Amino acid sequence: METLKEYFIHNFFLVCLVISTIVMVLRSYRAKRGITVLMPVLVVSSVFLLSIIYAIEQFAAKHEDLLFLATLCCALGFIIRPFVLYFFIRISIDFEDKKWINYTILSLMGANGIVYLLSLFTFAPGLTHVIFYYTVVEGVITVIRGPLFYCSHVIVGVMMAFFIVYSIYHLQGRRKLDAIASLICAAFVGVAVILETLLIADNLLNTTVAIACLFYVVHLYQQALIHDPLTNLLDRKAYYSDIEKVENKITGVIVIDMNSLKELNDAEGHEAGDKALSTIASSILKTMDNRYMYAYRMGGDEFILISTSKKEDAIQKEAEKIQDALSVTPYSVSLGYASRKDMTLPYKQLLEEADMMMYKNKEDYYCRAGKDRRKKNRSAF
Repeated sequence: METLKEYFIHNFFLVCLVISTIVMVLRSYRAKRGITVLMPVLVVSSVFLLSIIYAIEQFAAKHEDLLFLATLCCALGFIIRPFVLYFFIRISIDFEDKKWINYTILSLMGANGIVYLLSLFTFAPGLTHVIFYYTVVEGVITVIRGPLFYCSHVIVGVMMAFFIVYSIYHLQGRRKLDAIASLICAAFVGVAVILETLLIADNLLNTTVAIACLFYVVHLYQQALIHDPLTNLLDRKAYYSDIEKVENKITGVIVIDMNSLKELNDAEGHEAGDKALSTIASSILKTMDNRYMYAYRMGGDEFILISTSKKEDAIQKEAEKIQDALSVTPYSVSLGYASRKDMTLPYKQLLEEADMMMYKNKEDYYCRAGKDRRKKNRSAF
């Protein structure tokens, strides 16, 4: 009971963080961009498990007849640590299109696991002495660290370096805020890893990772509030907010309007219409250059993309890429774009120019289809 009491006293803050994160994830957090609810829960659960393992190790390391248990707990701790960071990285990075990176990281963690499992072969001191082992020196139980003791630290360092580089690469475009949040979390965890490696602080990583995870989950929840839940594009509120911030940097705009959405809804139901809008949005997200472009669903079947790229023909190429991507879907859209060659041109005029092209394309579509159509009022833009 005394040991249990000490555990909760020393880890009370960590326990509160773990419980808070799990409750927030399960009750409030809506997954987006392929992020599953499972990942944040796995992070804090693994951290909680690590704290228990560490407590058992500390207890066993005080008793000479429990040194194997201390060795086992120490090995398990170093095996689990890279997995904690892996789960955390998966919160912000989707490896679906980067499977080779995923396999590389998993291979490194597998090699790390083998190294620390070998430390359990206490009957082979020649082997364990290059990793770590417990011994009694002048009546005091001491852990002796071999050259491979820091294997886990090295692998965690490599993973952290990848995470930081990846985040820096995405410091532009629609994922800028995610990248900044990732870098803040990386700074938290990186400092903890350095302090532990230099033996300045002990068992610091667990609480730090839990704090970083809670911070990032809160960030994701805040981002979800400005994203359209159906399409995962930024919503109308985000559009007006961003226009105020980057209006003078906008070099081009694309407006997209789905054709015949009402007919689809009437014929097949609103689920079919929602699927169409989601498919169009997905095609836009996969095609656009997210370093310079922001995509918004303005409501209904209307979408706007703004670009800050300084390349002269950037907006035309992006419009053509989006048209090509949408042409392989079963849905039809009308698209218009305009390039801001003169940066003194008011943004409103730029948008009107793109609108005119889009409406012309829409009229051509309905004319070819032999249908009448009333123009929408886009004055709200």
